[in-house]
Amino acid sequence: MGTRGALRWAAIAATVGVVALGGALAAPYLYAEHWARGHPAELSPLPTRPVRGRWFDDYYLVETLDAATYAIGEPRSDQGNYSYLIVGSARAVLFDAGTGKRDIVPVVRSLTRLPVTVVPSHLHFDHVGALGRFDRTALLDSGDLRARASDGTLQLGRYEFMGLYDGLEPPRFRVEEWWRPGQSLDLGGRQLTVLHTPGHTPTSLSLYDAERRQLFCGDFMYPGLLYAFLPGASRSAYRESAARLLALLDSRTTLFTAHLADDPPEIAAPRLQVADLRALHEALTEIARGRARAQGFYPRIFPVRGVVRYGDAFPWNAR
Repeated sequence: MGTRGALRWAAIAATVGVVALGGALAAPYLYAEHWARGHPAELSPLPTRPVRGRWFDDYYLVETLDAATYAIGEPRSDQGNYSYLIVGSARAVLFDAGTGKRDIVPVVRSLTRLPVTVVPSHLHFDHVGALGRFDRTALLDSGDLRARASDGTLQLGRYEFMGLYDGLEPPRFRVEEWWRPGQSLDLGGRQLTVLHTPGHTPTSLSLYDAERRQLFCGDFMYPGLLYAFLPGASRSAYRESAARLLALLDSRTTLFTAHLADDPPEIAAPRLQVADLRALHEALTEIARGRARAQGFYPRIFPVRGVVRYGDAFPWNAR
């Protein structure tokens, strides 16, 4: 092969390498676009398996966790979402705002007449359906989010919202409260601590009721495949958040999570335990050390504990 031929093949090889590298680095975005296709938004039929709680209508399922805490489920949504109404004597917090497939406001108003602040665990489409529809809307006080807010309103981005799954456009909504990590919220006779728990997304937050030993953690953990392979996810942040939670939580704490397991024997508010959180931290540590075995190409799926699994990006995407 002559010099010109060698140079030509070297240029082709370099171009292919650059394209392959670009595709690999963009894998979370390419997967998100592909993942969004072929997912119908129709509701599932009413479940025939046992349910815990009472039907508000033919869509919402309300479960009383204690006299001042309610789980509001959407078992007919393909996401199997649960939001949580946390009530004090002076005000209430709705943790997560539902999918928006149905109006959650009447459900909440049937449970309390107190002023309600709604806060999403994170900004994916299936957690922000009712933002701006209650007395106040709160977000994590992260520098990025607050800097982007214009005249008190925030416009979500395409891969921040991920509404392409249901063909939804990113919303814009007003934010009245910015909650700092570590901040204590007084609901009147009930205290919640705001925790920044990135990993699934950069601005994920959880709420901790130390007295009742309840952690409301959104998509940080739930009984299923944990998504750490979409835009904004970070394995190192996941591991650091898990370590901080383990250092903070009472070992008897119940983790109230955002999504039902696939085909659960009973439809009820999805719960995990501190032992599951500890197993997640151990799994993430083993992955970081290169000792864990994965199944699949993308995402790479690692066992955690029971039905909990961790879905990772390529090593060079998994920051």
